[in-house]
Amino acid sequence: MKYLYLSLFLFCTINTIAQNDSIKHFIYNPDAGLQYKKNDFQWTTWAFAERLFSPNLSPVWRRVRQGMEFQLPSYPFKINGNKFRTTVFYEVDFTDNNFFQDSKRFKIWENLFITFQNANDPNKFRILFGENTNILSKEDNLSSGNLPTINRSLILEEHGSTGNFGTQWGLQIQSQVSKRIFLQIAMQDNRGSLNQDHPSFQFWNALTFKITQSIIQATDKSNQKLNIGLAIDNTRNIKDKSFTLISGINNVSLGSTPATGTKLTFENNLDYTNTIGKHFYTIEYEAIYSNYSDQKLNVTGGYGQLQFQVFDKKKLGDLVPFVRYDLVVLNNANEKATEQAIKMGINYNLPYTNKLINFHIEYAHHLLNGSPTILTTTQNKFDEFRFGIRVNATRYLRF
Repeated sequence: MKYLYLSLFLFCTINTIAQNDSIKHFIYNPDAGLQYKKNDFQWTTWAFAERLFSPNLSPVWRRVRQGMEFQLPSYPFKINGNKFRTTVFYEVDFTDNNFFQDSKRFKIWENLFITFQNANDPNKFRILFGENTNILSKEDNLSSGNLPTINRSLILEEHGSTGNFGTQWGLQIQSQVSKRIFLQIAMQDNRGSLNQDHPSFQFWNALTFKITQSIIQATDKSNQKLNIGLAIDNTRNIKDKSFTLISGINNVSLGSTPATGTKLTFENNLDYTNTIGKHFYTIEYEAIYSNYSDQKLNVTGGYGQLQFQVFDKKKLGDLVPFVRYDLVVLNNANEKATEQAIKMGINYNLPYTNKLINFHIEYAHHLLNGSPTILTTTQNKFDEFRFGIRVNATRYLRF
């Protein structure tokens, strides 16, 4: 209950500040959080909590996170006409760790980094060093407090079993090379998360390159957007790991196979947003292929998803159903296994909450087939269902 009380206290505090214009230098930005601004310095803090419920499982906290960003004053010089600044950023998660217990050190870091970036728009240029999510996957870099589903895609979550994607330690550089094209380069250590028992900081262990193009951009006259991304990653020294298949909602282990050596990954993603009348919709997909050298293991998969906004009214709330298809195929010289999941659900921002409280329902139907050496479950078909409540200091937005 302590998390629930903390979440409600946070929600009430932010609403109080948002309605009180007399608190000097403090403002509430519904898309960023509570902010303190003085001259060219800005401090921002946010938090969110997600509680899950199921007919046959005990309630659990999926995420309870809090973060801050400190934007330091811009430097007294310009490079090619642009000002630059340093920022310090962190986000921590209080679930599934020893934060409230005796421990030699915290293992709670989702992000912890420092940047040198364009003072007005970090998308134009940013150098980042510290702990952050790997740049390869579009979905991996969505805010956890703004995901359409409880978990990210099967292919992405399952790569985590070999220490790939997710939080890593190292260096990232991003630059906008033209009005529509963004480049990112990362040198990170897949073994280097600060949450590991024995962190490693050889940030040259994993090299990643990503290019994103905004083919169609929204205008005052049109909400249409189209983005496409391509990426490649090479990660070395993967030891004592197995690629583990899990269920889409409850993360139940379904089987595994060894996956070690050097991993080569290719990624492609696309998202398209438009409106039918006044109703927004988004169509998106992400495809990932990886090869693990020691076992000659090929991992292929991805997801496709459709979201449609039924209504968005203050008195009615904001209702967005979704349908999603996930696929993962494991294939080595001797064995093959396939996992499929069809997900359906809704995200409903409750009325009069400014999209700060969200009700979520999700159902998944799984199909499994392949080698019994890989698969450890005897079920080739099964279903999962959960619903949840999200309380957020920033608005939960789908479009």
